[in-house]
Amino acid sequence: MKKRIICGFFVAIILIMATSCLVKIKRKDCVNVFYKRIARTSSYAQSMPENYKYLDYASLAREYDALIFGVASPNRILPLIWEDQTNQTFGIPAYVGDRRTGRDGEEEAVTTAAAVFSATLVGIDKANQNGINYVRMLNAYFNPVEGIFLNNPGRSSVDASMWYLLYPAILFTHISRQYPEETQLRENVVKTIESWYKAYEVMYNNGEPDFNYTGFNFLTNQPYKNGVWTEPDAAVGIAVLMYFGYELTGAEKYLRATINLLDYIDQFFGSPLYEVLMYYAPALMAKVNAFHGTSFDLDKAISRVFDGNSIPRGGWGSLAGKWGDYEMNGLFGSITDGGGYAFAMNTFVAAGALAPLVQYDPRYARDIGKWLLHASSNARYFYSPETKLENQSLSKLTGSNEELKEIIRVVPYEGIRKQSGGKEPWFGGDPTVYGWATTDFSIYSGAHAGIFGALFEPTNQEGILKIDLLATQLTTAEAYPTYLLYNPYSSAKEVIYRVKGTDPVDLYDTVTNTVVERAVQNETKLLIPADGAVVIAEIPANTEIIRRGLNNYANGIYLSSNRSTISIKDLKNFATVKGRFTVELVLASNFEDEIAEAYFAIDDEVFPFKDNKVRLNTRNFTRGAKKVTAKVITTHGLTDEVTLRLYFE
Repeated sequence: MKKRIICGFFVAIILIMATSCLVKIKRKDCVNVFYKRIARTSSYAQSMPENYKYLDYASLAREYDALIFGVASPNRILPLIWEDQTNQTFGIPAYVGDRRTGRDGEEEAVTTAAAVFSATLVGIDKANQNGINYVRMLNAYFNPVEGIFLNNPGRSSVDASMWYLLYPAILFTHISRQYPEETQLRENVVKTIESWYKAYEVMYNNGEPDFNYTGFNFLTNQPYKNGVWTEPDAAVGIAVLMYFGYELTGAEKYLRATINLLDYIDQFFGSPLYEVLMYYAPALMAKVNAFHGTSFDLDKAISRVFDGNSIPRGGWGSLAGKWGDYEMNGLFGSITDGGGYAFAMNTFVAAGALAPLVQYDPRYARDIGKWLLHASSNARYFYSPETKLENQSLSKLTGSNEELKEIIRVVPYEGIRKQSGGKEPWFGGDPTVYGWATTDFSIYSGAHAGIFGALFEPTNQEGILKIDLLATQLTTAEAYPTYLLYNPYSSAKEVIYRVKGTDPVDLYDTVTNTVVERAVQNETKLLIPADGAVVIAEIPANTEIIRRGLNNYANGIYLSSNRSTISIKDLKNFATVKGRFTVELVLASNFEDEIAEAYFAIDDEVFPFKDNKVRLNTRNFTRGAKKVTAKVITTHGLTDEVTLRLYFE
């Protein structure tokens, strides 16, 4: 097990906790103390997205499904699906106008499996759609010789990239969870998990782990490097499969593998993010922390996803700011390529992978809610009708085609470049640049829109979304309906909250660990604090909440984790300090907890606390920006830290 460790000099201090502060969550000062900050979302110019618009992604995903899987048109662009008779499955091209359309074995799971997964999320039964079982046909991607699912049917793992092996495996595992009655698919998923466990054993190498490879050859049972790039976040993708294997089978070896893999990522120098696999790390780490006593650093994991500090693929992260007339906050891709390059698929996948984090660690509710709000609004710019034609690659296509007009309504562009051809931004992608297709409309990206459709539901207050924290989770665990609601306004707002079922329920807020409404049927009104969030679990009315360890349960079903947050009072990031000043620690918690030990440092110099304060004088330091870090361990063994950059005058 990963141990809870805080390095450096510790001085015990006593801090009287005002737990009632968090119960009375309307008090903004208390809320700001408890929530954990995500630096990238804190950089947004405002909490409410500029030119905010709610896009109904669920309807969009259903229309996409009808377009792709509907009756074929005789025109030159459609059909966008074909029967792969060689592999007894179906094919969907990656792009509209893809030159590989209709060629058996060229179809990719990142499109076909994603389309099945996405459609299922928005209520479409893909096991019986017009008499066709598209779910069962996905077994064609399983290679029985190698014992794994692949990205292409009839292929092998030889020369395949790690993420092109692991992300499809995650998709197939998701679909198996959605359709447990498809026994062949489930059997192939279990075989895939076991094959990846054996690959893990090879790369773990008796406690000397190295997952920094390009791919893994399952015929030789050895990893390989192509000499051009590596994908160390493969360790996260394997961990996702291992933990699902643990939940599915109860095999302890899969749990041990999960923890070892996450420990490798936790200790990796810099961000291991390559494509999408690292997106799954924060939520999985939070879940393992909650259930298995680990203390993986979520702040670090989140930073490695958001901040563009990737080692194998420099600049990959989450975008912030405005390009021309369009806000880009919350979109994912590269923050450096040509000044910035956002991708639709990455944005959709990131939301589905990261949203569940809040269920296991509610301290991130505000900033995850803020990020998802911006992403939900700004991702609409991937769709042609939402932007100016002169800024789109569509403007370069000759002639007008009614069929294409219907397609571009529901199929997004692959990406958004900050600038191209004198236009800022430029809506398009790589296909027309590299000659892969005649358009930049990305069918594989649109295949993921159901993720947004499953996550987001509007409320009566514009900009306050009801976000389903269970919809995109890969888990077999039973859970009560759980939703995140974030208020981007500077004043408290009242929303009409509609419950999922018909039986009366108590609404339990996991941020404060309190029941906020009892015996609710149909709907009620909830007050969401200014720039704050609630996480509502709907539990049967009058159910007793039981605390076991650091978690809360209702009828034996997990509800929430008790957490504490350290902050530095009255000092903000990048603030300027001059002369004598005081650093004071504040610990906020959604249960009874106190600081047991604390460590404080300016750069590498350690200073002692007295009465939870450190008194300093800038005259004793050189002038300039300095890193200020406080780390604590609480009486319940929880650890937390806060880091600021202060300018010393």
